[in-house]
Amino acid sequence: MKKFLLAVAVTMAFLTNSCGEDIFTTKESIILGITQGTTEFLPISSTGHLILVDQFLLNKEPLPSDDIGNIKALKAQAKNAYFAIIQFGSILAVLFLYRRRFVDMFLGLFGHNYHGRNLMLNLVASFLPVAIIGPFISGWLQRTLYHALPVAIALIIGSIIMIRIEKSYNKKRVKSYGKIDNLTFAKSFSIGLWQCLAFIPGTSRSMATIVGGYQCGLRRSEAAEYSFLLGFVTLSAATTYELVKDFNVIFSYFSVKTFLLGIIVACISSMVAIKFLISFISRNGMVIFAWYRIVLAILVFCSFFH
Repeated sequence: MKKFLLAVAVTMAFLTNSCGEDIFTTKESIILGITQGTTEFLPISSTGHLILVDQFLLNKEPLPSDDIGNIKALKAQAKNAYFAIIQFGSILAVLFLYRRRFVDMFLGLFGHNYHGRNLMLNLVASFLPVAIIGPFISGWLQRTLYHALPVAIALIIGSIIMIRIEKSYNKKRVKSYGKIDNLTFAKSFSIGLWQCLAFIPGTSRSMATIVGGYQCGLRRSEAAEYSFLLGFVTLSAATTYELVKDFNVIFSYFSVKTFLLGIIVACISSMVAIKFLISFISRNGMVIFAWYRIVLAILVFCSFFH
């Protein structure tokens, strides 16, 4: 672990000193990397926070323009793709922290680990709804809902869901069978349906999948862990999709070094967030995050009506 962090520090020092001029400066790339990594696995919406940080803190133009033929629209498209691609840092964090799970799944692929094979099949089931729906609506959502006001509305609605689900959570009911290994294919698919809510910026993929895990009888910590593992699958697909779809636009406005800097910072931030959430949610649930979302949404609303 120490060698890994040392290698990361050396790489970041190189990138910080050598990044060229892009849409985002070195400082802004670091801010966005921290935002992505910190909020991806907390139930507070990473995409929503990236949009808000970009719009209010970095003093950038609002996302996005409806006129896809002008430069403003191309920059907005590139920024949206950047937000998706630095998620690769969060992917690496899950891969590193849950490497034992991935080894089990690899062995299960060849019939050498029963629980690993079941987990792999369940993750596929959870990913299916997003894989089917995503390509048809992701572009439209980016053009219509990637603004501060829709994010604030989604933050409020998500908070209400979180508070209600926490009130109905019953520790005794989940105590005997609330583990990931006891998930069925059907329950995993239902978690995938919950995950589809995260297409709306401000909802939070983590929130939706943890709530789905609650509904399927998982313990809090197990629901969070399954959310992280499913996030690996979903974010991998989303990152690859954005990279292929917007490859030419992306590298017209960003250098490889800018992406690497955002990814590395997001990776470190994600590791911290994952460790924190597993410990916190098992004892306290998600209510505190719901109130944070409500306060943040109120601040966004105030910015429009001050």
